[in-house]
Amino acid sequence: MSQIEITFTYEGINTTIECTKDQKFKDISAKFKHKANAEGKLLYYMYNGTNVQNDELTFNEIANAEDKRRNKMNVLVNELIQDELNQATTECIIKSKDIICPDCKENIKLKVDEYHIVLSECRNKHNRDLLFDEFNETQNINISEIKCQKCNIYNKGNVHENKFYRCNTCKLNLCPICYSNHDKGHKLINYDNKNYICEEHNK
Repeated sequence: MSQIEITFTYEGINTTIECTKDQKFKDISAKFKHKANAEGKLLYYMYNGTNVQNDELTFNEIANAEDKRRNKMNVLVNELIQDELNQATTECIIKSKDIICPDCKENIKLKVDEYHIVLSECRNKHNRDLLFDEFNETQNINISEIKCQKCNIYNKGNVHENKFYRCNTCKLNLCPICYSNHDKGHKLINYDNKNYICEEHNK
């Protein structure tokens, strides 16, 4: 089986790991961590300008055509440091795609009653009676408040393309980095689909 080389650049030092094309990235990165004495550190990997989010993929599934031809790829490694842990979060306000409860932001039923909008029966049993102009103001979400419940570092407002995940097995919201390291045997979904997929059956 043909050998390939992946060069990890971490703290200005290049570390080359030899492996096969069908090895999973999680196994290759584990070899790198051991060789670079970086075990126990929270690292994320950038290839071709993109975060490697799924470490279950192999070299053949990640590499571009040129790197496949030369059997080599270069990966930039970064560590989540204390400054990033403590950085202030910036509010990121968007309009909800669903009708949401003004109080708990869960999905809610809507009924138009003359000049009022009646909201009722969210999962937390809230009820509201609003005028039309009041209703619009209640449908904004600050997605920076949707935080990763595993690392407690990133939120939906400060990750690439606001892409977040949900583990229906653990009942946790996950950032792309924690998603990539999470048990792939669990029921993992895109966070934006959480209201449309059953938590119990994952369908």
